[in-house]
Amino acid sequence: MTKRRGRYAYTLAALFFSCVAAIAQSTSGELTGTIYDATGATIPDAAITATNIATGIQASTTATSSGQYRLSNLLVGTYNLSISAPGFTKAELKNVSVELNKVSTANVTLAVGTAATSVEVSAASATIDTTSAQIQNNFETRQLQDSAAASQGSGVINLSLLNAGVATSGSVGVGTGPSVGGQRPRDNNFTIEGIDNNSKSVTGPLVTIPNDAVAEFTVLQNQFSPEYGHSTGGQFNQVVRSGSNEFHGRLYEYLQNRNLKAADQLDCRRYASKSRLR
Repeated sequence: MTKRRGRYAYTLAALFFSCVAAIAQSTSGELTGTIYDATGATIPDAAITATNIATGIQASTTATSSGQYRLSNLLVGTYNLSISAPGFTKAELKNVSVELNKVSTANVTLAVGTAATSVEVSAASATIDTTSAQIQNNFETRQLQDSAAASQGSGVINLSLLNAGVATSGSVGVGTGPSVGGQRPRDNNFTIEGIDNNSKSVTGPLVTIPNDAVAEFTVLQNQFSPEYGHSTGGQFNQVVRSGSNEFHGRLYEYLQNRNLKAADQLDCRRYASKSRLR
């Protein structure tokens, strides 16, 4: 009985630590900011609600005593923000973008008045990350679908070559993928929805997702937090598209032959010769 209990204890401990590791993976974005009044003073205890435009899912929080708020683990997408506080008019901020693996900042100013009065901002300004020093670039659905570089070879990962400091490895070094900051491709880390997607034989993506199935693709180059990966090179994370409250679809024809088979941007030398593809 003692040995059996010992096995159970080890099993539970392994499950616990695996769950902790899973929680550490980041598959969403965060929204933070400060609530001000017309004089520039902060407003404490304001109520903030973020509504996902596509799904209608809401996330709520309350500002701290210093007027700051943070909404964590928001799914990638566009949100409408509603902010209210006693003695101030209600403010609505439209079309706030939440990007993958990014902390966006959206500050709001409330005017003195009654709660029955609301002020609506039709379009939010560009949200920027003012809380971290990480260097990253995000590619949205339209870029993934329409970019010619993403339609061949390594797919959306080819878009990482648009970043400064990212280049092809020239078929030199073990591993696949681009060279980030002069490092070898074997130093990269590939994830899907925060789940490990690395080949255990030679570093590189194990599973390739069709472009139309990718909602957003992000590349982290350096200064990223520990939860983003176990490697010193680039962090390549993809999230898969999900449903919404509106009917939508996409119809296209896919044609590939030796005349249209362009060389892969990440490894031009390997794919320079055109095979007899039908």
